[in-house]
Amino acid sequence: MIKIKILIFRKLINLMFQNFVSILESNFIYLSQILARDRDVRFLYKDGVRIFCTKEVPSDFARSINSFLDQSFSDKSTLLKSTKSRAVATSEFPQHGSKEKRIFIKRYMVTNRLKGIINLITPSKAWREMYITNKLLKSGIPTAKPLLVAEKRSNSRLKESYLITEGIPNTKTFLSFIQSETSQKKKRELLGKLTNFISRLHNEGFYHADLSLRNILVSETKGNDLELFVMDIDKGILSKKVSSWSRAKNLFQILRLMNQKLYFTEDDRNFLIENYSENSNFLPPDKLWKQIKRVDLYSTIKKNYRKIKRGEI
Repeated sequence: MIKIKILIFRKLINLMFQNFVSILESNFIYLSQILARDRDVRFLYKDGVRIFCTKEVPSDFARSINSFLDQSFSDKSTLLKSTKSRAVATSEFPQHGSKEKRIFIKRYMVTNRLKGIINLITPSKAWREMYITNKLLKSGIPTAKPLLVAEKRSNSRLKESYLITEGIPNTKTFLSFIQSETSQKKKRELLGKLTNFISRLHNEGFYHADLSLRNILVSETKGNDLELFVMDIDKGILSKKVSSWSRAKNLFQILRLMNQKLYFTEDDRNFLIENYSENSNFLPPDKLWKQIKRVDLYSTIKKNYRKIKRGEI
């Protein structure tokens, strides 16, 4: 038991170090964009708002982004989700000489005063998501294409940040898509595609902090070819190598949801791990299962600790 706790502690330290290196790298890119040294992203400053946008975004739209954002989130018909710290809305993106494009707008609110101070010179959550997204797209990994980031600040302290991305047409969540299949053969084919996609993410050095069958989208083309897209990557980490702990944690997150759904069998879960092991060429299935059990143990300890702090135990 003590050995397992020491191992868990070491893995956490390693993950924290990877996160720290990733943040340092993104901070450097963030400052270079402000200094207009990034050819792919334009930087504007208007009415106290830092604006980072791609060349596809017209300058007049970028400069009037403040009113556009206020209107998007004040209209209840376009608001998709809203919590204390995050909201999502949809709208249409104006394009010169062509049909308007559907876009999604994420708003991140800074509810912690200390974080607002830390973000004086560091990038916002929205900017970080744009940065990671662009890195993934350059690696050939499908995700929603970012168009613009806006950071609203007061006396340079971050208050809110916004990310605008292109909508992906004809998509469903992987969970809803696979649950519509009645054929066991088709279900296995889809799980095989999923494990291939996850191992590809890991082999490219990307760890998703909250991977789920709900934030992987499936797009079906006219020829019935399927393409998977990874979403909600603002807490992701990019590094040279994804550790066995991080890989196991992502698989644990997928398995946790599969355990909650009667649609998935024990054979399906074993197939997922065996197929991932084969695709990633990283660990044999038995060692992968052991690592997943360690992640499960750590998750249980963490959950119980939080309950103790809240006085529930």
